[in-house]
Amino acid sequence: MKLTTGQKAPTFIKKDIYGKSIDLNDLHGERILLSFFRYAECAMCNLQISKIVKAKSLFAAHDIKLIAVFESPADSLKLSIADRHQFDFTIIADTERELYSLYKVHPSWIKTARTMSVKGFSHVVDALKLGFKIGGKVEGTLNQIPADFLISKNGVIEIAHYGDSVIDHLPLDKVFEHKAI
Repeated sequence: MKLTTGQKAPTFIKKDIYGKSIDLNDLHGERILLSFFRYAECAMCNLQISKIVKAKSLFAAHDIKLIAVFESPADSLKLSIADRHQFDFTIIADTERELYSLYKVHPSWIKTARTMSVKGFSHVVDALKLGFKIGGKVEGTLNQIPADFLISKNGVIEIAHYGDSVIDHLPLDKVFEHKAI
């Protein structure tokens, strides 16, 4: 059963890609955008991260901390995400899919097929223009679908968004427009 708006966000303790312990309980008092991606060389994931990087000042202005979860190992994430995008956010390598399970984020071939649309091909073109390679090294579940959770300062899910395709993340304008609870 999917998580819903108004529900207490499941807590966790995980290490980020640099070995720093991340305890969601310690982040009470901060708004969190917890975003689930596929793997480090996923062009669509890198396209979304590039959009996040462009919105860096909005994340700061709205006092929102980003935690990005990927299936790839830490070394791959350092190269393909952290070093490439140069944005100060937390990246967790969840190779065992513990957080994916905790937040009910599942793969789907049907939703993956929905990516093959005009909008999907437009995203591919955008990713190619930015230098992200299509069909990079798959270090995870090929048919993993993204999900995003905006979590309030008191640990309640403000927005729960489960993607309907590989390119379906919670639009950032909705994150910034949403009134904190």
